[in-house]
Amino acid sequence: MIKIFTVCPQGLGSSLIAKINVQKALEKLGVEGEVETAGVTSITGQTFDLIVTVADMRDSLERVDPKKLVFVTNFFKRDDIADTLETKFREMGLIK
Repeated sequence: MIKIFTVCPQGLGSSLIAKINVQKALEKLGVEGEVETAGVTSITGQTFDLIVTVADMRDSLERVDPKKLVFVTNFFKRDDIADTLETKFREMGLIK
């Protein structure tokens, strides 16, 4: 099982929308996972496999292993999130 955080500045509105869309992508791709939301400051000390966020958050997450970061263009674009995660999951060997 993969653990994913959706991260936005405060961990409220947009990361919740992202969480819903990431969960739908996991279902579509047949990957078992847990998705949680977080603000950029509250991610410190958390254990996770991936963070899904937007490129604007890149500088705020510079201490996170770049291999664990997945950047999407928009939290509201479900297909973009699914396509981006599919590519990442293939790289990770979670799907063929």
